Amino acid sequence: MTRLFVSFYLFMAVSLVLISSTLELIWPGEDYRESADMVLAKALLPLALEDQNQLLAKLRQADIDYELKDSAAINWSAAEKADLAAGLPVTLYTDTARFIYMPASENRLIVLSLPFTEVSRPYLLIYLSAFLLLLGVMLAIWLWPLWRDLAYLTRKVNHLGQESENVAIALKKRSVIQPIANKLNMLSERVHGLLRDQRELTGAVAHEFRTPIARLKFALEMKPEPDSQAWRGIQADLDELERLVQEMLDYTQYDAMTPELNIADIPLNTLCSEVVARLAPTTNKTLLVSGDELTVRGDGHFIERAVINLLNNAIRHAKSQVIVEVYQTDNAVNIAVNDDGSGVEPALASRIFDPFFRPDNSRVRYAGGAGLGLAIVQRIQLWHQGSASVTSSRSLRGACFILSYPL
Repeated sequence: MTRLFVSFYLFMAVSLVLISSTLELIWPGEDYRESADMVLAKALLPLALEDQNQLLAKLRQADIDYELKDSAAINWSAAEKADLAAGLPVTLYTDTARFIYMPASENRLIVLSLPFTEVSRPYLLIYLSAFLLLLGVMLAIWLWPLWRDLAYLTRKVNHLGQESENVAIALKKRSVIQPIANKLNMLSERVHGLLRDQRELTGAVAHEFRTPIARLKFALEMKPEPDSQAWRGIQADLDELERLVQEMLDYTQYDAMTPELNIADIPLNTLCSEVVARLAPTTNKTLLVSGDELTVRGDGHFIERAVINLLNNAIRHAKSQVIVEVYQTDNAVNIAVNDDGSGVEPALASRIFDPFFRPDNSRVRYAGGAGLGLAIVQRIQLWHQGSASVTSSRSLRGACFILSYPL
């Protein structure tokens, strides 16, 4: 806005100067007429000094008002006295006329009375019309680039969210609305991402819900007895559906906006040990925590949620063991979750944290569920200016998911 204001201010200043100069050349103002009067006075001055009678006759013939005055009757300034002494005319002004004083003798002056010429109404209308016309032309020249960019911006915005591809708005760097275009590009990317997530969510819901719903439908048709295997299968399918719904709700909440973080010193070894203690009774796999007690600045609730997601993912794919390591490198504090499962293929490592990403091979579906568990981890890490990555575990030969927090 500052750039736009400065540009408009400078443009108006320059335009007014140019318009005034142009109109002054076309229709000379009072200064020009005053100089013409002075030329008249200088032309008549020799007659005032040589033949006053002839001068007076010419003045009467030209219908110019005049009178004779004693020079001592007027309080002259030093400069005016010097001009009169040198035989030069002196011009004085009132609100209604100009008076030209010409020396006629040593103490006498001939005073010419020249009333100001009133500007006629047609002249004013023509002058004002010309001024407004020129100002309009100058404004049109200044507004044309802005209007062109706004029209282009409007066309692009009308297609926002209607096309499969992201709408990119490209303006010249010197455009005054370039900052608006940058914000709209960010908005376009956001809308495009939301639409993509919506399509993927629809596909994920259809894919993930189809199997347990089909099993439930089949089991209900059999009318199983309570505590039978079919009954327990129904309960497992309901638990799976509940987990999928909760996962999607959690991701929707985390993806909406960055929450207000309650930053504090978080002891990572203690946090990981508490999470392992809560999850250990829910699995027959061995869960261990190793490493020194290191602290990071962050929100304990969300860091704990990230660790829980990684541990649930590791438990789901481990054969028998999961190890959580807390360690420090030169520039970061890290939490590594290792499992002895089949690992993650290198080709999938760059996409494993994408929302709704689900590899075709179910044995390597490290995202779990609808493919949102690891996406939530990535989101939490971004809130903490940290990172999440996956590699091969050196200790257990499976996957190793690493949470890194800068020092």
